[in-house]
Amino acid sequence: MVDRIAQSMANAEAHLLSLRNAQGHWEGHLSSSALSTATAMVALHAVDASLHGRFIKSGASWLIENQNADGGWGDTPLSKSNLSTTLLCWSALKKTASECALTLERCESWICAQVGSLEPADIQRAVVRRYGKDKTFSVPILMHCAICGTLGESAWNRVLPLPFELAAFPRSWFGALGLPVVSYALPALIAIGHARFHHAPPSWLNPLRWLRSRLWSRIRPMLKTLQPSSGGYLEATPLTSFVTMALASSGDHEHPCVPGAIDFLHLSMRPDGSWPIDTNLAT
Repeated sequence: MVDRIAQSMANAEAHLLSLRNAQGHWEGHLSSSALSTATAMVALHAVDASLHGRFIKSGASWLIENQNADGGWGDTPLSKSNLSTTLLCWSALKKTASECALTLERCESWICAQVGSLEPADIQRAVVRRYGKDKTFSVPILMHCAICGTLGESAWNRVLPLPFELAAFPRSWFGALGLPVVSYALPALIAIGHARFHHAPPSWLNPLRWLRSRLWSRIRPMLKTLQPSSGGYLEATPLTSFVTMALASSGDHEHPCVPGAIDFLHLSMRPDGSWPIDTNLAT
């Protein structure tokens, strides 16, 4: 018995050691993500649809091939369909893919079953209701839909405003200020908040219009300061994509953080055309 246990342990050790990569450590493999793939496609399209066409086309093919039988998409290819991911995929395909009518038809049927219709007001209410007071996810999703044209003519007015001017305060104040997003989403607060301000500014009589206009030149460089050397915010495709598409949609294609973000998205795409939710972790 002792010999069998010792042999089993030796076999297990040998197997674990064989799983190391060429650099001598172990690397995990996160699931491919329809959410990440949809947001990366739209970010690349917003920056330069022609230049990044190969990546966008590969992403669209992967989404079409991995649509759930009910017409939606989930957090992974094995997950049940959910509204957030399905709205992102629907919008991305409508914006970037011209030959997927059946995919879109099935997807729209699923959305109608969940929301009640494809009316922009109904979609907005459903997204806001899903996340409540926390705008960390609801605002990026609505912005993504606005960029893709699935929120109607007054799309940007349906994107909830974010107080990006709060980023001008010291970081130690953030807890007291009550940010409407989690602290790690500060790049999204800045980029998406400004994009919404750019497209749907407050009235000229509203002091916030003047305050935000004057503070943008001070806050804008923070996006580069917050960007890691990899180019990916939090090493995550969705956050990086949301920041990139927000800047591009507001005409800021030349922002210093955009090249690094694009490189991150290029390097993160998998051979099958998908993107993972985060960079694979190594141990």
